[in-house]
Amino acid sequence: MDQAKEPLQTFRAPMAYVVLFYVALLAWTLGSLPIVYDKFLTIGFRSVWIYASMVAFVYAYTWFWSLGIFYGIALDGEGRVVLRSLRRSLEVTAKQIRAIEGSRFPGGFGFIRFKLPRESGYLFCHLLTGKLAAILRTIRKHNPLIIGIRI
Repeated sequence: MDQAKEPLQTFRAPMAYVVLFYVALLAWTLGSLPIVYDKFLTIGFRSVWIYASMVAFVYAYTWFWSLGIFYGIALDGEGRVVLRSLRRSLEVTAKQIRAIEGSRFPGGFGFIRFKLPRESGYLFCHLLTGKLAAILRTIRKHNPLIIGIRI
């Protein structure tokens, strides 16, 4: 296999951090559903089905978006970046990344945002050190025009 196609640098968010995020999201969902359901029981579902549809849409969209948060990143020697989430795997080149925004919290806790041509992607991040910092530096070498914010 060609060495340029092998991932030279990889980073995976700590599994405990990712699991904690989804457990908190599940707790929010399960904790708020009875309250929402009780509210609809008092006013009746038949008269406000449109509101019930909107609430269902908010839950569905929240989960759809959250399952798209990337937990891993790989960078090969040619500048191809592969971002992995529970929902999908996205491959872009370093030249396609317009900006990288670090977390607003101290130490890089939270998410790193990648501005891509048609969308933005978020990567779980608990500390901006080690492998992840090296990957971000290498991406910047492949694309010196990247805007770096809080990195």
